[in-house]
Amino acid sequence: MTKSPEKFAQLLTAAIYKIRIAESKTIKKTVSLIQDELGYSLGREGGTCIEYWRKGYVPAKLEDVEMLAGELVKRGGLEGTELTQFLASAGHPNPAGVTSRLFSPAPEGQPRPATPLPDQARPVAEQLAPFIVGPPITRPRQFFGRTQELTRIFGVWKHFPLQNVAVIGRHRAGKTSLLHYLATICTSDPAQLRPDQRTDWLPRPEQYRWVFVDFQDARMGQRERLLRYLLTSFGIPLSEPVTLNNFLDLVSDQLQRPTIVLMDEIGAGLASPELDQQFWWSLRSLGSNYTGGRLGFVLTAHEAPDLLAHEYGKPSPFFNIFGHTINLGPFTEPEARTLIASSPRPFSGDDVEWIMAQSGRWPALLQLLCDTCLTALTEGQAGPAWRSEGLRRLEPFGYLMD
Repeated sequence: MTKSPEKFAQLLTAAIYKIRIAESKTIKKTVSLIQDELGYSLGREGGTCIEYWRKGYVPAKLEDVEMLAGELVKRGGLEGTELTQFLASAGHPNPAGVTSRLFSPAPEGQPRPATPLPDQARPVAEQLAPFIVGPPITRPRQFFGRTQELTRIFGVWKHFPLQNVAVIGRHRAGKTSLLHYLATICTSDPAQLRPDQRTDWLPRPEQYRWVFVDFQDARMGQRERLLRYLLTSFGIPLSEPVTLNNFLDLVSDQLQRPTIVLMDEIGAGLASPELDQQFWWSLRSLGSNYTGGRLGFVLTAHEAPDLLAHEYGKPSPFFNIFGHTINLGPFTEPEARTLIASSPRPFSGDDVEWIMAQSGRWPALLQLLCDTCLTALTEGQAGPAWRSEGLRRLEPFGYLMD
């Protein structure tokens, strides 16, 4: 049976969201929590393997495919036809047989593996919010602007060796959203995007591997935990014990695909005692000398990374290899107007100009003011009265306008 990693990832993601909708009725669940639970059910230490497979990779072991399928069925994430498609996309030799087994009547006195929901009880597909206020943007369709920045960044990744990029910007400038977009846009389904969004940034984008490291996650500040996560995300089998030396050997020998590590909030990583100078020096050596130009890094920070490293007492040549620096500022005027025009209910010309002026064209402030204006329109509050609420909500973000 021919594998289809993209279809597998799509069905796995859809199943996880279906589980989240169903199980959040009793206790609030996040995608990350569900991924961890699924990972534990497969005998892993968390959900990194699930996150990895959602990026377009198929489990190497048939038993992992069947165990994951069984868990998804048990929790209501896959129904009959979906299960068959899921197994087929993973290259399973007998998807129909497994489907029949998992959905066949159970022996008397034993529960069935899963009970498919009746049509009227099936959760509806999630609707994307018109504007995002607070969390980073992770869905490509909801990302706007940054055309010049994207052109520069993808431009250094079209050829080998992969080069390294530092994204510098103030708090809430959109750094994390940009990282998520870099990792997803090239392999996104055009049907799920806006008509003006490009996906042809890279040649053969399916060969690239993207690994997101959030240093604000305390687990990523633990050296062994981070190295395990990186190896799993690289698709490299673990070799115990997971030490820095073993990690360097494994990656040097086995990294074959072009791989880009997206390191969010590098300052938090530098603050970790376990990520010492030796760790950063080793990353520099690995990326520069031992992976054939197939390993690249992009990091985000509030200031130049070499300055941050000195502030934390961890100067390292690793932070000197970031020869390309992107400074995130406000949107261009066309980018800002495109975001405003995406509202499902058009704003008046006066409101548009007020939003442009008060936001300074910063994306976070544009999103906030557009959300405030749209809420007022939806609630029938015509006129400029909503602007007072908009100004109140802007107060914590005055630093962006300084």
